[in-house]
Amino acid sequence: MPEITMMDLATVAAVVAALVTVVGNAFSIDKKYRALLAIFFAMILWFIPREWGNEVLTALVIGLTASGVYSQVKPRDNQNELLRLQMREEERQEQENRRNNTQDTPY
Repeated sequence: MPEITMMDLATVAAVVAALVTVVGNAFSIDKKYRALLAIFFAMILWFIPREWGNEVLTALVIGLTASGVYSQVKPRDNQNELLRLQMREEERQEQENRRNNTQDTPY
């Protein structure tokens, strides 16, 4: 039996996460049940015969990558948070500029 590497585990984990995203969104599965779905997919991928396991994983990675799901790491959530922080910083700078302008004007 060949030794399992961290890359093997990482690949299976990434494929499982992408499959859960696709199937969960397609069938509107509640988020509290998606962990069970992940376990189900992991079991299927892990226990398929090794002879075609690489081919199945390769096909899934190609398909999920082509659909854009495999490389997705929730950028929208991070972008929204970054946008909020940028807006707060701009607002803080505007307030500071107003304070500086009022302090510079003589009475």
